[in-house]
Amino acid sequence: MKSPIGRKKAKEPRLRGTQFIRKVLDAVIEQLAAVGFERLSIPEVAERAGVNKTSVYRRWPTKGDLIRAALDISMGSAGSASSTGNLRSDLVGTARLAADFVESPLGTGALRMLLAEGANPDVRNLAASMLRRQETEGPRALFDLAMARGELPRDTDVQLVLSTVAGALMHRAFIEQGPLTDAFIEDLVDLILSGASRNRSRR
Repeated sequence: MKSPIGRKKAKEPRLRGTQFIRKVLDAVIEQLAAVGFERLSIPEVAERAGVNKTSVYRRWPTKGDLIRAALDISMGSAGSASSTGNLRSDLVGTARLAADFVESPLGTGALRMLLAEGANPDVRNLAASMLRRQETEGPRALFDLAMARGELPRDTDVQLVLSTVAGALMHRAFIEQGPLTDAFIEDLVDLILSGASRNRSRR
């Protein structure tokens, strides 16, 4: 039997693929909630996730790229929105996903930090980039399908509807400090769709 003296310590297995991505993006949300956008550091994210920082930089070259990816995954709606054939059901489901993120400890911390740093040009650019993705992905695509089915007028201001939903959720959670219950979400969606479904006479 060989003596353990002088034996090299076995290396921990490297994280790969989906596991690597999940660990890194979870670490981003944790650090974002703890220190905010400005102080978030890719090397510290890598250390928290237990991965090589070079691998992080290779996949996400900038801090903005990394945070955008983390928020997309954590919020759950950008890549997973699917149509049930009924806009009300689609919007309730999408709002519920957003509400779950807002009410989660990490989501609450991350959003508070981003709101507090809204004057930062990098934060504004990040928010604008995420809004642009709605042009072809996520909830906005559901509205395109709804308009094609005749559930909404063709000239519906989709961005206004989405901003109203998001604004109401944030106000409820952070200003009123009330729970984002299913009843609240359904009442909110009904109120918004009632207004959105009316024909618009103004341009």
